Amino acid sequence: MKQNLTFWEILPVGLMLFSSFFGAGNLIFPPALGQAAGDHFWSAAIGFCVTGVGMPLLGIIAMALTKNDNPNALADPVHPNFAKIIVMLAVLTIGPLFAIPRTGAVSYDVGIRPFVPEDYYTAGLAIYSLFFFIVTYVLSINPSKLVDWLGKVLTPMLLLSLAVLIINVLLAPMGPMQPATGSYINLPFLSGFQDGYNTMDLLATLLFGATVINAIKLKGITDDRLLTKICVYSGLIAAFFLALIYVALAYTGATSVSILRISPNGGVALADIANYYLGAAGNVVLCLMIFFACLTTSIGLTASAASYFTKVTHEQVQYQRFVVAICVFSFAVSNVGLTNIISFSIPILCALYPIIIALVLLGVTSKLFHGDKRVYRCCLFFTTIFALLDGLKAAGIKLSALETILGNTIPLYADGFGWIVPSVCGALLGLLWKLLVPAQTK
Repeated sequence: MKQNLTFWEILPVGLMLFSSFFGAGNLIFPPALGQAAGDHFWSAAIGFCVTGVGMPLLGIIAMALTKNDNPNALADPVHPNFAKIIVMLAVLTIGPLFAIPRTGAVSYDVGIRPFVPEDYYTAGLAIYSLFFFIVTYVLSINPSKLVDWLGKVLTPMLLLSLAVLIINVLLAPMGPMQPATGSYINLPFLSGFQDGYNTMDLLATLLFGATVINAIKLKGITDDRLLTKICVYSGLIAAFFLALIYVALAYTGATSVSILRISPNGGVALADIANYYLGAAGNVVLCLMIFFACLTTSIGLTASAASYFTKVTHEQVQYQRFVVAICVFSFAVSNVGLTNIISFSIPILCALYPIIIALVLLGVTSKLFHGDKRVYRCCLFFTTIFALLDGLKAAGIKLSALETILGNTIPLYADGFGWIVPSVCGALLGLLWKLLVPAQTK
């Protein structure tokens, strides 16, 4: 058993963690954030990095502390059935409902749309997404080294292409940052914080967190404290590179508005920015990189989701059938278009993300209250109620009288963060219960 790892042994783990979180689909959100945040770019970018980078890494650490490779482990202290529901919702969200269809829509909007006449946008999307998900199906059913090769070779190539683009932007910005728009005018940090939900990386930690932990164990690390320590170090390496890319891309968006105006979505923004700096030839190269990166992500998510559903059904339904169902459903959803996929996902993420954030924070701090289930249950009771209300509000469902009362009594409720104070109060209530009734069975 090893007692420690050197920096050069931790670095590959950090880069593996980075590649697990880094997805081509996530590249579209920072440019859109930058365009909307304008001169409030820094506050918004920091908020985005908290949920888009910091929380997923805390999720990995929380998974390490559970000493369990079961995705349900993080939520089991609340109740096993609650854990099953939350993990199922997370898998559906990063699977066929939103994340998988988004890979097809992103690669179309960034890679194909610039070459398709506007009148043929819908027909082009249908033809392209059919091809995209047929390839996803074939490679998910027949796993091969090709997929691993695409991931290992194309991720560095995509990063190199992005580096060329970002260096061009830093050396010659299109113009000055414009005034912030929408919610970024008064709440840039919180707006960026909520935009970070769109990466869906925190949800993904429930699925691939165990993979990262097992990779560390394979290096001979079995001590729990050392395992957590290495998760932190490798996480910091991954966080540095992720934050660097996200902030740089947000800057490209923030400096583009004076020339390009605000785009309908981040995919269009990224394609237009790439075309401005790299020209048609350079844009084609970047588009090809994003296409293959999105395809690799789609295959990985499809395989992971199908494997999860196969286990849940105790293999009564074959893996291949789940792959077919996921690909067909994802094809249908992708045809609503990237802008609509993002819009439809926001209410679900506003309801689901606060619950996962609360679980992760409780998991990381569980030793402070000895993992007492009462703390988990009280915290998640209030968090879930207000997260659902935030989700309904994000969906545009009006609860007139209730909204007026809550808006006047719950801090940040009107801004879409009504869950924060009740979540903290719930945790404190659970701690008080633990202190007052210390002998009660956990």
